[in-house]
Amino acid sequence: MRLPTLLLLLFATLGFAAPKGPTLSVGDKAPTKLPSAWIKGDRVSALDPKKTYVIEFWATWCPPCVASIPHLAELQAKLKEDGVQIISIHVSSGVDAADDFVRKNKKMEYTVAKDTRGDVGKAWLTAAGQNGIPCSFVVAGGNVAYIGHPMSLDVEKIRGFIAEAKAAAPAAPAKK
Repeated sequence: MRLPTLLLLLFATLGFAAPKGPTLSVGDKAPTKLPSAWIKGDRVSALDPKKTYVIEFWATWCPPCVASIPHLAELQAKLKEDGVQIISIHVSSGVDAADDFVRKNKKMEYTVAKDTRGDVGKAWLTAAGQNGIPCSFVVAGGNVAYIGHPMSLDVEKIRGFIAEAKAAAPAAPAKK
């Protein structure tokens, strides 16, 4: 009788100690945590479910992040008419260099913010199980439509996310 009780306790303990997977996935409602420190562009205090956002995490010390800047600027230019806003958020590591870098980099023609305390990165990157940068999230219709590398995004793909979000949105009530 004693062995089954010990086994039960062991399995119960292992069950509670098991690591949890990502809590943010494609299809989930987007996190509400946004930066409080903005460097350039239109500040966003809350995500508008009627708009589409490309939220990208980057750093000045990350060569692939710097390499993706022209691509993000091109996406912003081509998708502005579609109501898309690109928000590039510098991760907390090395954040002190972000202001000067952005001021000197004329190619960053989109909104740029910084995660001074690391809480925005936790709400997005950590929650999605993402350990590297650059990492982008497309938010369409208030939900996460994409998690991945920003260079994998193109105009058609983002417009597809917008169309899917519109198709999934509840119809407006008929006017009486």
